[in-house]
Amino acid sequence: MATLYGPFLRRWRLVGACVSVTCAAALALILIPDREYKAQLVVASVPNAKSASLVGGLTSLLGNAALGGVQSTPYFITRLLMLDGVLREVALSPAAESTKQTVIERVLEEPAAKIKPDEVARGMREIVSTDVDKQTGLVTFAVTHTDSALARRVAERILASASQRYLKVTRSQAADQRESGRAQVDSTRRQLRAAEARLQAFQTTHRVYAAYSPAATERQRLDLELQAAQSAYNDAVSDNQSAIARELSEASAVVIVDPIPSILTPVPRQAVLKLVLAAVLGVIIAGLMFAARGEFTAPPVSREVGTSSASGRAAGVSA
Repeated sequence: MATLYGPFLRRWRLVGACVSVTCAAALALILIPDREYKAQLVVASVPNAKSASLVGGLTSLLGNAALGGVQSTPYFITRLLMLDGVLREVALSPAAESTKQTVIERVLEEPAAKIKPDEVARGMREIVSTDVDKQTGLVTFAVTHTDSALARRVAERILASASQRYLKVTRSQAADQRESGRAQVDSTRRQLRAAEARLQAFQTTHRVYAAYSPAATERQRLDLELQAAQSAYNDAVSDNQSAIARELSEASAVVIVDPIPSILTPVPRQAVLKLVLAAVLGVIIAGLMFAARGEFTAPPVSREVGTSSASGRAAGVSA
């Protein structure tokens, strides 16, 4: 153990210098950058209740992609908020009402002429973060920037843009379903009319028949066909009306559970933790310097000491 901590005791000035340098660098990283503010809000998804009740948890995990179409689930919301189209639309919007400077220019602190197209979405992702609580399904969405007003404005615009994109997708899907549902309604209506015509023709030609005659069996078959045609027609009409309602609805994909605070507090800098880590790093650097100089090796045993101890033992034996 002495060979391990001995160099630190002998070279305590060098250890102190290393720790001082790393702590000074940590202080510079803590104090020089501007304080950042986080505009954070908590939202909850609003799934389709009709489709969400089909298969329970499986539908929630799969997002009803095969059963109910596009559904608002927690993971769907996180993906929607981080879409390139949503981030690019917000990034190219004005940073404030009284300026022509865009959001991405404020974020990257560069003029628009120097910003490459692939840097727009990447720069926005650096200030945007999302997190899903698996137990409650709540989505935490936050925007961090040195300008608190800009962080608040970007968070609100991203949420609004994502909601508008969700409405556009659901309406487009509902319009397609309405068009296909109209053809299905016409087809089931023709089947219903045909079943009604066959039953009417049977009743015209068979006014009286025995209970267990072939005519009675034919009447049961025609009744079943009519019931099946009526059920298919009712289902087609219900699905068509549901598609029309979704196309005209203004339902949002999310509901805000915890809005952005009126006053944004600065993000903690965690100065104490960073200084402690910097001090540990300084000690490690000093240890690496000692190891490079070979100061952790044990000192060699002197020959004179070994000879004198041997002669002493020999004298003791002769005595």
